[in-house]
Amino acid sequence: KMMSVCDMHVIDLVDILKPSVIVAVGGFAFEQVGKLFCSTEVGPMVFPLLHPAPSNPVTPKRWTAIANDQMACAGVPQIIAGSEYVASAVKDEKKKKRCSKD
Repeated sequence: KMMSVCDMHVIDLVDILKPSVIVAVGGFAFEQVGKLFCSTEVGPMVFPLLHPAPSNPVTPKRWTAIANDQMACAGVPQIIAGSEYVASAVKDEKKKKRCSKD
């Protein structure tokens, strides 16, 4: 029952705020928000973001860099800033490959 209350709250917030993007922090949040919006043709785009859990050995030291990479790969900065966004040059070939859809 608690999840249905939370779902209704999220739906109400999206209805009021009308965001174009929702960044879901963590797999659980992405699954829950995805159930609400990913199957619809209208509404915000939903993107996953690694949760900065202390139990994950990677996240405490590198979470900011990982989160920035995930959002850039998803195009979130371009969506938010529109034509004003200027991407920084990607120096590392691994980042280019990881961000590609291929």
